[in-house]
Amino acid sequence: MNKNLMNNKKIRDVCLCLGTIGLAYVVLLMVFMLLTGAKIIKSIMLIATFSSMLFTFGLSDQVRTRLKQQVKIFLNR
Repeated sequence: MNKNLMNNKKIRDVCLCLGTIGLAYVVLLMVFMLLTGAKIIKSIMLIATFSSMLFTFGLSDQVRTRLKQQVKIFLNR
C-alpha cells in the first residue's frame, strides 16, 4: 500500500472519529441545555459546525456520493 495513501486514510479516520465524538458532545450539550435552561446555543452551533466538517472530511468519496443521493431522493418526495 502506498505510504501517502495510508497516511491519508489515517487522517480521514482520525477526522471521522473526532467528528463523531464532537457530534455526540453536541447531543449531550443539547440535553443539558434543555434540562437546565442554560443559554449555550452559540457554543453548540460552533461545535456542531466544526464537528460536521470533520465528519464530512473523514468520509470516503463513495460514502459521500451515496449520502448525497439519499438526500436528493428524500428531498424529491
